[in-house]
Amino acid sequence: MNPEACNAERLGIYTDVFTWLIRGWGDDAESESVMVNLLVNTQWPEVARAFVDCVGREGAAGEIRPLARDVERLVGKAATVAFGTSCHSQIPSWFLKNYECFLACSLHRLLLASHRRGNWKTPAMHRSFQALFDVAEGLRCYVGLRHLSESTGAHALMSAVANAKCDLLKWATSTVCCPERHFANALAGRILADPNRAPEVQSAFCFFARSQRWRAFAKACAEDEAHDTSGPLARLLDEVEAATARQAAGEPALFFLASAFLKADVSAPLPVRVARAAPTLAKRTRCTITKRSAPFLRLVKRLLSDEAE
Repeated sequence: MNPEACNAERLGIYTDVFTWLIRGWGDDAESESVMVNLLVNTQWPEVARAFVDCVGREGAAGEIRPLARDVERLVGKAATVAFGTSCHSQIPSWFLKNYECFLACSLHRLLLASHRRGNWKTPAMHRSFQALFDVAEGLRCYVGLRHLSESTGAHALMSAVANAKCDLLKWATSTVCCPERHFANALAGRILADPNRAPEVQSAFCFFARSQRWRAFAKACAEDEAHDTSGPLARLLDEVEAATARQAAGEPALFFLASAFLKADVSAPLPVRVARAAPTLAKRTRCTITKRSAPFLRLVKRLLSDEAE
């Protein structure tokens, strides 16, 4: 961010917010009320900048406490204050999108800050990335895709980065250095810590395995000569390769959306159609494709074959 483009007053206010969040605010109801109101709208770039500055400073000073539970509670209160509910389906999309942008922008700034500060030889960078994963864990219920609330913070962060307007992963892949390798290993560790390997939308492993951009980033980090061949990133890539090989051998694939749809209401009888005489001048319309009809099954098979390529 250019200095002239930065709103210093807003940066200072959000710096206070994240300092309170990281250090804790005790029973100070006024501070919590200020935080809740300021978390209603996080669209400004100063928000991510303030967060990155705070975790970098606090991470250099020592361990950062777990943040997920407080983040979830505060953002839930912010949604309730603004919209009268914290129910995902009743929250405006701009609120959810703002938090996705916040996560993606925070990761970008953390990588840039790590390059600039040259602190990858200290625990500060590790603590900063872990704090970001913690915040993402708390924001699972307040990003665009509802099913992420049943997954992990790593999944929410990967989804936010994948949906960002700018291609952060392309930039990170072209400039692989120690911060990118460290983040890739931290991400892999988080993915492997989740036992869910099922081919479903709630699985962070499944999301990573299906994402060409995330896998390309991970492979670029793994190809770096300083890569730890026994670390979590290497283990994750090995597991993904094994899962891909099983898929190619004919085991159930990762096409969970189509399979879930086909399995739903298997025993439910088709609705009885009432024959109606069409008016003479009726406008010709296309008929909807009935579930499990031949056209529908052909369409699903075509989609699956295209995806497999």
